[in-house]
Amino acid sequence: MEAAQEAAIIQGLYGVIFVARGEVAAAALYVWDYLLTFGMEVDLVWTSRWNIIKVLFLVQRYLPLVDTCILTIYRDLQPGRTGHGCTILEQATGFLYVAGYVIAEALLTIRVWAVWNRSKALAFVLPIAFCIVWAPAFVVMWEFQNSLKFSPIPIPGVPGCFVIAASDILKWCWVSLIIWNAFTLFLMLIPGMRHYRSQLHSTLLYSVVYRDGTFYFAYLFVFSIINIVLSVTVTPTKRFFISSLERCLHSMMASRVILHMRDHARRPPEWDTAHSSGGPVEFAAPRPDTNIVSIHSQVDPIEVIECRVFDRFSKIFVFIFNAERVTP
Repeated sequence: MEAAQEAAIIQGLYGVIFVARGEVAAAALYVWDYLLTFGMEVDLVWTSRWNIIKVLFLVQRYLPLVDTCILTIYRDLQPGRTGHGCTILEQATGFLYVAGYVIAEALLTIRVWAVWNRSKALAFVLPIAFCIVWAPAFVVMWEFQNSLKFSPIPIPGVPGCFVIAASDILKWCWVSLIIWNAFTLFLMLIPGMRHYRSQLHSTLLYSVVYRDGTFYFAYLFVFSIINIVLSVTVTPTKRFFISSLERCLHSMMASRVILHMRDHARRPPEWDTAHSSGGPVEFAAPRPDTNIVSIHSQVDPIEVIECRVFDRFSKIFVFIFNAERVTP
C-alpha cells in the first residue's frame, strides 16, 4: 500500500471517529435537555386535551430519540458494518431527520398563525408556502442518499460507516431551513412592532414569544451556515460532524418555545405589568416619625419552625375532622 493511500485511510478513519463523537455528544445533549424540561412537559402537555398541537409537539419531541439516540449511535458504535447495512441506516436516519425538521417547523408555523389572530389570509398562504419550501427537502434527501457510497472499514473492529463519496446537494436542506425561519421571523416581527407601538410589548407572553422566536432563528441560522460550509469544503467522512447536533437543537428549541408559551399563558393576568395599573409598582417614602426595623431581626427562627409545624398539623387535623363528619 502506498503512503498516499495509507494517509487517506488514516484521515478517513479519523473522520469516522470524529463524527461519531459529535453525534454521541448531540445525543447526550438531547437527553440532558429532555430531563430538564420533562416536568414542564408533564404539566403543560400531558394534561392538556388532544389536538393537532399536542400531536405535533410529541412527535417532534421524541423523534430525536429514534433517529439520533438509537439509529445514529447504533450505526456509529457497531463494528464490522457492511456497505448495505450502512446504506439502510443512513436512509432511515436521513429521512427521519427531514421529517423531524418539517414537523417542528409546522408546529412553529401554527404559532405564527396564532400571533396573527388566526388570519384567514395566512391560513391560505402559510400551507402553500410551507409546501413550496419543504417539499423539495425530501427530494434533496433522496438524491443525497443515492449519492452515498460506503466502503468496508479497512481495519477490523473499528465501528461506524466509512463514507467514500457523498454529494454536496444536502446543503439545500439547510438553505430551506434558513429561508423558512427567516420568513416566519419576518411574519413574527410585523405584529411585534404593532404591539410595541401600542405599549403592549411589556406583556410576559408576547415578550416570550418574540424573544424565543428571535433566539430560535439566530441559533439555527448559525448552525445551518456551518453545515452548508462543511457540505462543500470538507471530506465526506467529516461532513456531518454537527448535523446531529443541529437536529437535536432544532427539536429542543422548538419544544422550549411551545413550553415557554404555555407556561406564561397559564399565569394569572396580575403577574403581567401590562394588566395592572399601567406601570411599575412604586412605594411611598417612609414617614419621618416611623422607626423601620428589619422584620428578620424580630423573628426567632425557632418560632418560624414551630409555626410551620403547627400549620402542617392543623391542616392534617382539619382534614381528619372533615373526613369524620362526612363518614356515615
